Amino acid sequence: MDEYPSADPREQAVLMALGAGFVLYGGYVVNRFRRRWFPLWLGGLLVWATLCKYLICARCECYGKPCDFCYGGKYAALFFKPQPDRTLDASGIIAEGGSMSLMAMLPIAAAWGNKRVLTLYLFTLLAFEAGLYYFCCSKCVLYSKETWKRDICPTYKISKVLNQLRGITP
Repeated sequence: MDEYPSADPREQAVLMALGAGFVLYGGYVVNRFRRRWFPLWLGGLLVWATLCKYLICARCECYGKPCDFCYGGKYAALFFKPQPDRTLDASGIIAEGGSMSLMAMLPIAAAWGNKRVLTLYLFTLLAFEAGLYYFCCSKCVLYSKETWKRDICPTYKISKVLNQLRGITP
């Protein structure tokens, strides 16, 4: 595999729809069942949409390009200067993991007593995560030339195993 290809617009439309469903329904669940937690959940979303893009996307080889992560490379280029001399470090992992954990887990805790709402939320979360792997992370394993992704990114390692299970190898 030679060059990292541009994202497929149809795949990105599906991924963005899954992401919007995850974010909107998760926010709704937290706001409905644990209104006091909503500012914390919203803070997680804001950290993910800003700080994580600075600490991860501005350092990625796909910066400024229509990448497979919801066009994150183009999004990051709107707000941040490229950082090609820097790589992912603990701060990026902590920011991404912490913000995504808040966004994913607070709705679970908020909806814990309501099986229907909890099941629907878990479905939206699983669908988004599956879409991320299928449309984004599986391709990163195939095309990325950055050693920091292979060495540090936990999602890269999981996606590599999933690709092998699917019979896809670089």
